[in-house]
Amino acid sequence: MDARLLRSRQRLHDAVLELAAAGPVDALSVTQVARAAGVHRSTFYEHATSVDELLRAALSAELDVLRAGLLAHPDRPTGEAMEAVTGGVLEHVARHVEVYRRGLAADAGAGSLHAMLAEHFVGTVRALDAQGRLTWPPPVADAPAALVHDTAARFVAAGTVGAIQAWLADPDPPGAATFVELHRTLVPRWWGAT
Repeated sequence: MDARLLRSRQRLHDAVLELAAAGPVDALSVTQVARAAGVHRSTFYEHATSVDELLRAALSAELDVLRAGLLAHPDRPTGEAMEAVTGGVLEHVARHVEVYRRGLAADAGAGSLHAMLAEHFVGTVRALDAQGRLTWPPPVADAPAALVHDTAARFVAAGTVGAIQAWLADPDPPGAATFVELHRTLVPRWWGAT
């Protein structure tokens, strides 16, 4: 991507994150986001088809940096690395706490951030598996290993998002280190982070 497109994408990401922190994303228009970013509507559409899509892309871009850091050090013990990234995800969520509180709320609807966050975790699990860094559950009779692995990845990812929802719902949530410790106690024993 050329430098001009990178700059406009960053301005759009910054604008949508700021606006979504101030109010519901479904109340934002493309025109409002483009104006806040200092770009034309047509530039907005070069990067996303909707405000919701742009918001998910902006949040995913930050999460991708955390994933890249995890994958860049395959020699680091997996459990230690996953706990560090889990803490990093919590810090990311805390930076965008109002966005995630609304986007992970039970009544957030189809445009919620739940699916985006869960799929990001599943993608990280798949990348770790490709590096041979995970422990999987024991085989299940008549279930292909690929199905067991996909089910396990989605189970842990959805559970992690649920734990984040509980953390956000707490009026006085504990710090990221406490959440990481709680997460460690919740994931199954066969999971690579234990």
